[in-house]
Parts: sequence; C-alpha cells; structure tokens
Amino acid sequence: MINRVSFAVLVFAAPVCLVSAQDAKVSVDMIGIGGMSCAHWRSKQDHLLEGTVWIYGFWTGLNYVAAASDQAQAKIDFASIVAEVEKTCAQQTSQTLASAVWTAYLGSKR
Repeated sequence: MINRVSFAVLVFAAPVCLVSAQDAKVSVDMIGIGGMSCAHWRSKQDHLLEGTVWIYGFWTGLNYVAAASDQAQAKIDFASIVAEVEKTCAQQTSQTLASAVWTAYLGSKR
C-alpha cells in the first residue's frame, strides 16, 4: 500500500513540478512529444498524430494513478480529451504538451 501511495505522490508531483519548472524556465526531462510545445504538436500532421497518442497514454496513466490511490478520475468522454487539450494549448502555444494535458486533466475533474 505504501508503494502505491508513494508512486501516486511521485506521478502527481511530477506534472506539478513541470508546471512550476516551466514558469521558472528550468529544463525538465520529458519522454516523447509531451516535452515539446503545443505549437510543435500542432505544426504537422505526423506531430499531431504522435501527440494524440501521447495524450491518451498520459491521460490513462493519470487516471490509473488516481484510481490506484483512491482519488477521483477525470470525468470526460473519450472523444473530448484531445479537444480539451487543444483549447488549453490555444491559450498558450509555447507551453509543453504535458503541461496542457495536466491542466486539461485537472479541469475535467471539477
């Protein structure tokens, strides 16, 4: 049980650190297209497809950790996930895709 809680804390703290680090202009290692900007994600069809797959995987991981740690999962229909991330990206195209997904995820839990 402690390992599950520790894992949940680590996973949920990482995106928070990403946002804080981004504000402070600190480099954070991110695997895949999630570390690239929203503008990069939207720039080419192959980036769009890669990012969409990344979004679903990251979102699923966030839901998995939420479920494993007895927290509420995001309440959004599957088809709306990318649309919500696109809205978040449109507000600040220089933010990382990971940051936009995290923001959309938190917004969907309200």
